[in-house]
Amino acid sequence: MASNEYIYLDNAATTAVDSRVVRCMEPYWSGEIGNPESLHVLGVRAHECLREARSQVAQVLHAVSDEIIFTAGGTESNNLALQGVVRAHVHQGKSLQDIHLVTSTIEHSSVRQCLDALERQGVRVSQVPVDSEGFVDLEVLQQTITKDTVLVSMLYVHNEIGTIARIKDISRIIRQARERFGTTISFHTDASQAPAWVSCNVEQLGVDMMTFASQKVYGPKGVGCLYRKRSVPLAPILYGGTQEFGLRPGTPAMPLIAGFSAALGYVTNERTEYEERIRTLRDESVAAILAACPGAVLNGATGYERVANNINLSFPRLDGEHIVLELDARGIGASTRSACLKSTDPGSYVVASLGKGVDYARGTVRLTLARNTTQEQMTKATNALIEVVAWLHKGV
Repeated sequence: MASNEYIYLDNAATTAVDSRVVRCMEPYWSGEIGNPESLHVLGVRAHECLREARSQVAQVLHAVSDEIIFTAGGTESNNLALQGVVRAHVHQGKSLQDIHLVTSTIEHSSVRQCLDALERQGVRVSQVPVDSEGFVDLEVLQQTITKDTVLVSMLYVHNEIGTIARIKDISRIIRQARERFGTTISFHTDASQAPAWVSCNVEQLGVDMMTFASQKVYGPKGVGCLYRKRSVPLAPILYGGTQEFGLRPGTPAMPLIAGFSAALGYVTNERTEYEERIRTLRDESVAAILAACPGAVLNGATGYERVANNINLSFPRLDGEHIVLELDARGIGASTRSACLKSTDPGSYVVASLGKGVDYARGTVRLTLARNTTQEQMTKATNALIEVVAWLHKGV
């Protein structure tokens, strides 16, 4: 490793594009330029590429091709899922005031802010609390679902603290509620952080909708998809065309879609080749930091209930942003919380929701490893973080 190498440990925000994915995308930039809706030969070939990409994604998820809706990424997929279900029920005759949605207190901002907007329009939204590791309180969830509930949305892998939600248990509770009330309740999960680390088999998980983002799986930015089970009522939130089964108008971004489908396939097929190695690096780093930094705490679940690449630590009495800037000056790329939050937000609302105080929320640092992160890189990053924390404590 070169002494001046920048060590990037913010892979929950975005990942480097796999070189194989770059090669896969190359033909569609200037050669295979057809619009899949066109009738000429380039359009026909583009249409075939779109069909193959949809089939590849469906195969990874154990879904059916027409259940895959390509979007511009995770944020759009989440908005389509949430707003689309609400609009579908309104089209069926329900008033906004009669619609009830359920979520958790630690969802990604693209879900939180979408639900805030729907709430301002009259939709009722309930937030289920989580425990100190970020797991949803299942008893409260069961009590929160009512006959008016049409959608439950819960993160699969948490983007900040790495906790893997107990999706099958949540799905079971929703299924029981459907039977109890005799109503349609859809279950959506944002799985943007999941595919590189855990299985996304929709049949086994029991979900109705699932969000994916390409830039989290070593694919290009600006593309993703929403898995939507055929039985889920969904209305478009954009208008202007019949693409993506009438649910997402606009000319398909063929280079990006080709890259995304390839990237998703690679991480799914190769996950077992790197997961345990990265988990070991993570655990060694966490142990070293906690031993060297009195008062530091690990946020989120531990062991196999946390994705292998996630480290989220709080250093009370310190400013997480200050730590990140000092790490950056030393050639280490880290973060404090979700990249989608405003810089003016007072610390991590996620860490606060775990029952920890303001000092812990403000003093949060997140390191997220890539599948190719090395032992040497992690040793350097760990030592740098310990050094920065010790130096900052002297000035407190």
